[in-house]
Amino acid sequence: MKPIIGIFPSFDEEKKQIFLNQTYIDAIIESGGIPFVLPLSENPKSVFEALEQINGLILSGGTDIDPKHYSEENNGKSLGINEFLDSCEAVVIRLALEADIPVLGICRGMQALNVFCGGSLIQDIPSERGISVTHNLAKPEIAFHRISVEKASPLSDSMGFGEHLINSYHHQAVKNIAPDFSSCAVAEDGIIEAIYHKTKKFVLGVQWHPERDRDIAVDNKKIIDKFIRICSESRK
Repeated sequence: MKPIIGIFPSFDEEKKQIFLNQTYIDAIIESGGIPFVLPLSENPKSVFEALEQINGLILSGGTDIDPKHYSEENNGKSLGINEFLDSCEAVVIRLALEADIPVLGICRGMQALNVFCGGSLIQDIPSERGISVTHNLAKPEIAFHRISVEKASPLSDSMGFGEHLINSYHHQAVKNIAPDFSSCAVAEDGIIEAIYHKTKKFVLGVQWHPERDRDIAVDNKKIIDKFIRICSESRK
């Protein structure tokens, strides 16, 4: 049977609606999984019951995380703060790690893994670190840049070590890595582009969007493919 992949969605606070880009659904189906959009809840019992139905978890992209979760004040650059979304994501990450469910964090999802496991973020790359590498462009333009992937990590197992071209949609990034995580990819300007949990079965965070732009960032599909294979094995 195909693995069921839970997707943590975004949330529109004004409309009280969850939403998710279709690209996540398409990528999961293309790689052989069954997408399942998770409900948003701060109730650990409800979240646990939802996680019992899935074989893997994708934390999707979205708005910025409130800096208070990493003991900083908002410097005016952290945008779209949504306390309900932050609270729900903290619960789902904690319970997924406790259950050792395979997890793939994408963009905000990578940042959430880092923050809710004890790390911190750069609130705005251009104003804090400069623009030697462009990590974000005004829509509909897409930024692309190269990263260097380290050996012996879930990411190198997926797409191979060395240099790769990726898409880039973010203005924030990992600053201090959470204690149980290690970096496994960096951009040319030193920005951390991927992290992984050092002891769990498969917990990988990538700062770019492997579900998009596969015609240019040609190794993106390999990441989703590898994740689905890991989730398939967890069914056995």
